[in-house]
Amino acid sequence: MAHHATCAAVIARALYDMGVRHAFGHPGGEVLELIDALETQGISFALVGHESTAAFMAATAGRLTGIPGVCLSTLGPGACNLTLGVASAYLDRDPLLAFSARVATHRIGRSNKQNLPLNNLFGTISKWSIALDGAATETTIRDAMRVAATPPWGPVYVSIPADVATGPDRPDTLPPQAPVSPLPDMRVLDSIVTALNHARRPVGVVGIAMNAVKDAPAVRRFFAETGIPFTVTVQAKGIVDETSPGFPGAVAPAAGERHVIEWLQQSDCILGVGFDPVEISQTWHFDAPLHIVANTSVGFGTYHPPSECVGDVATLLDRIRENYRGVGEYADHDIHALRAHIDKAICPEETHSSAGLAPYHLVKRLRALLPDETIVTSDVGAHKNVIGQAWRAPSPHTLLMSNGLSSMGYGPASALAAALIHLDRPVVAITGDAAFAMMVHELETARRLGIAPLFVVLCDRSLAVIKIAQRLRNLPPTGVDFAPVDWAKVAQGFGVRGETAHTFADVERVVGDWLSCREPLVLAVSVDESLYKGLRY
Repeated sequence: MAHHATCAAVIARALYDMGVRHAFGHPGGEVLELIDALETQGISFALVGHESTAAFMAATAGRLTGIPGVCLSTLGPGACNLTLGVASAYLDRDPLLAFSARVATHRIGRSNKQNLPLNNLFGTISKWSIALDGAATETTIRDAMRVAATPPWGPVYVSIPADVATGPDRPDTLPPQAPVSPLPDMRVLDSIVTALNHARRPVGVVGIAMNAVKDAPAVRRFFAETGIPFTVTVQAKGIVDETSPGFPGAVAPAAGERHVIEWLQQSDCILGVGFDPVEISQTWHFDAPLHIVANTSVGFGTYHPPSECVGDVATLLDRIRENYRGVGEYADHDIHALRAHIDKAICPEETHSSAGLAPYHLVKRLRALLPDETIVTSDVGAHKNVIGQAWRAPSPHTLLMSNGLSSMGYGPASALAAALIHLDRPVVAITGDAAFAMMVHELETARRLGIAPLFVVLCDRSLAVIKIAQRLRNLPPTGVDFAPVDWAKVAQGFGVRGETAHTFADVERVVGDWLSCREPLVLAVSVDESLYKGLRY
C-alpha cells in the first residue's frame, strides 16, 4: 500500500517549491502540525503578537517579493483577528495566502463551539476562499498561489481542519494549470494613442495596477520622452521620478491634493498608467476623460473608464510612446508653479511650537536624514497625508502604506516584514501614537526576530485627522484626545531602546545614532497637530 504524505507536509512542500521562506502567525492547537511541517520544510514560522500583524506582514512580504506571503491562525477568534490584514491585502492589492484552522470534520454540523462559517466570512475579502478536504492538496495550493499572484494581486483564504492536516493526502493526477494572461486589445490601445495625440492638455496619473519594479523604468521613460506631465497615487510612489519637472504632486490622499485634482479636472485627456480607483475616495475620475493601461481591469460596480487596455504595462506604454505625436499646452514653468502652490498650501510657516514640531517639517527632516535605500512605512492618520505629498520616494517599494483599506496598525507591522526580508537595509516606520498603541506588543517581536527597525512615533495625544475633520465641520473635539504616554519607557519595558525628541536636533542625533549602530529603537517625537496644513477629510 502506497504511503501518502500528510496534507500539512504537502502544503509546506508546495509553498517552499514556489518560493515561500517565511510564515507569520499566532498558533493554536489546531494548526500545530501545519507549523511543524512548515519548519521541517525550511519555511521559518514567526510568532507575532496579534493575527492582524501576521496578515499585514504577509501582505508586505508579498508586495516586496512578488511571491504571495503566508500567514496563519487557529480557528474562531484567531481567524477573526486575521480578517483585518486580509481585508487590507484585498484592497491594497497585495498577494498572500491566509491559512486558518476550522472545526474537525466529525464536529461539523454537530457542534457550534468556535464554529463560524469562516469560508463565507473570508470569501467577502478574498479573491478565492478554499476549504481543504484532503484531496488534491498540492494542486489546490499551487492554484491558490497563482490566483493570489495574478493581477489584481490579492489574498486567497485556505481553511483546514486539524484532522485533515494530519491525515494522508489523496493526490490528484491533474497537472497544475498555468495562469493565462489576457491579450491586450490593440484597437483600444490605438484609440488611446489617438486621444493623446489630439489632446491639448494631456496628463498622466500613475497607480498600482502594474508590476512596480519591472514597469517603473518604462513609466519613467514614457513621461521623460513625451513630456506629458503626471501625478501619482500615494501607494504607487517610487514608480515615477518625483524630481521630474513634469511632476507637481501626488493624489489620493495627500495634503494639498485639492490643487492636483483641480489640475486633473482641466485636462482633456488623462492617461491612467496602472491607475486603480481603489485608492481614490473622491469622485473626480467618475466622468473624467480617463484612458487606462493596466495589468488588470479596474472598473468597479457601475464605474467603467471610457477605455482601458489590459496587458503588460511596460509593453503597452512603449507602444504608446513610439506613436505619440502630440504637443501639449503645459510648459515646465506651469507645473513648477503648481508644485510651488501645493508646497505653500501644506507647509506651515512655523517649524515648531511649544507643543511640538510641525509634522511637515519633521517629515522633510527625516527624508533628508535617511539614505535612499531606506524602506519607510507609513501608518494611517494625518501624518500619512503629509507623507503622501512631501515624501520623495526614489524607487519602487521604498515607501509602503495601506491606501485601499487604510487600516491603522499597518505601519509598524509592515516595517517588521520589510526589516526581516531586507536585513541589509534601514527600515523606518512612521506612525501616530494611537496606531502605535495598537501594535506596541510587536516590539517584542522585533527584538526576538533580531531585526532593527526604527519606529518614529508622532506624539500629539490625539486622533489628529479626525480632530481636523471635526474642526472643518464645526464640531467639538469629541472622542479624539487621550492622555500622554511615555513611549520611551514603554519601549524599555520590552527590552528595546527608547528615546524622546522635542527638537529637530534631538531627531537628528537619535536617527544618526540608529543609522550607525542599528538596533530596534522607538523615537517618540512631540508634534503639534494644529500645525497640519492642507488637509481635508
